[in-house]
Amino acid sequence: MALFIQNAIRAGRSGLSTAGHFSGRRIPMQKRFIETAQVKPSNVKKAGIVSVLAGNHQSAKVVFDDSRMAEFKYVWLRDNCKCSQCYHHATKQKLIDSPSIDVNIQPQSLTINAEGKLVMEWPEGHGTHLTVYDPDWLLKYGDCFIRNHFESPAEDHVARRPPLTLWDRTTIWNHLPEMSYTEFMESPNGLVSWLEMFYKYGIAILRGVPVTQGKVVEVVQKFAYVKETSYGVTFDVVAEPDPEHLAYTGTYLHHHTDLNYRDKSPGMQLLHCLKSTQLRGGDKDAGGLSFFVDGFRAAKWLRDNESAAFHILAATPVKFQIEVNDRKFSNHWPILCTNSEGHVTEIHYNNRTMGPLQTPTHLVSPFYHAYKLLTDRIRAESMQFSFQLKPGDLVAFNNHRILHGRTAYDQSRVSRHLEGCYVEIDETMATFGSLLSV
Repeated sequence: MALFIQNAIRAGRSGLSTAGHFSGRRIPMQKRFIETAQVKPSNVKKAGIVSVLAGNHQSAKVVFDDSRMAEFKYVWLRDNCKCSQCYHHATKQKLIDSPSIDVNIQPQSLTINAEGKLVMEWPEGHGTHLTVYDPDWLLKYGDCFIRNHFESPAEDHVARRPPLTLWDRTTIWNHLPEMSYTEFMESPNGLVSWLEMFYKYGIAILRGVPVTQGKVVEVVQKFAYVKETSYGVTFDVVAEPDPEHLAYTGTYLHHHTDLNYRDKSPGMQLLHCLKSTQLRGGDKDAGGLSFFVDGFRAAKWLRDNESAAFHILAATPVKFQIEVNDRKFSNHWPILCTNSEGHVTEIHYNNRTMGPLQTPTHLVSPFYHAYKLLTDRIRAESMQFSFQLKPGDLVAFNNHRILHGRTAYDQSRVSRHLEGCYVEIDETMATFGSLLSV
């Protein structure tokens, strides 16, 4: 990791600007950040197998009728038998014990039957075990062997998801992701439409939610369940005389994501405005303005324009820590989390809970330079989605993508009360997927 960071630094010693100098493999930005919906038409011709040949290195070469060829290892084929002895079709779980398969297993025969399916006989005990493979299934899960990549094929409910929309201030105001509480609760398509907005933009708003404590939980129960944390099942964002957290004051809260100091921060957060009242004074802007920024959009800009800085923030572990109710929490995350393909999957950004940077001396200045570049982009006026939450407004956002914050307000002039909670985002996406599959 240290060598990787050093190479990134060398690529951009002059202000970390790397236009035309960074030699790392670049992944198209739309591939990194946008998941394109690809629904397979029902009238698509089914795949066929032209031939199958026993290859070297314990594998079979399968040639399909569209001229594609994939090399399947025998151990992989045996492990993925879908007969009733090896696979439970009701639960879609494997019954075969993968580690017990001989990694050098060889079939006794491999043929193509009259239906164009691959048939293999495996030695088993004193007899044989028969496996039949559908060509479409082999093509679907053999694409990684054809193109040498790590990606899994999208299931139908994932393929139906819309592309992600990376937004700035203009984009989000032109396509405001909002819906009335009545439509959300009562319309047949209300829930799936709202979840679609949440998935695309990372943020979705409900208007006209009854101003009653606990309504945020009822909203969550339409699609998932609340994740209880050290702050409780729900938490109240309201100024307190002796606060345990800066959120419970009128202090300005810069852009951040929540709970980065936990082993796994919750991916979804909801805030329901119960009260927002100006007690005295005639100023229109009394403070307490909420703002949100698309972190994926900011990361895209950083990678396009300051690639060395991007890689430094993706490769440097940062400690986040806090003490809550006499319990200490801490964890390490890079500010920009990427997967094996280089796709940004999560953003962990919270200056208030970031501990002292622990890294070799020569990496300290480059890190802070990269941190400032990202921060400046996040705080750019053109990136801000800002509005005053009014009683009855409920905003949900992806805590792994969207950074949020609040302007300062005078507690003697403004009475403001939000009720919030957290949700595991995979529960939300599972519901969204099941609704898309209907």
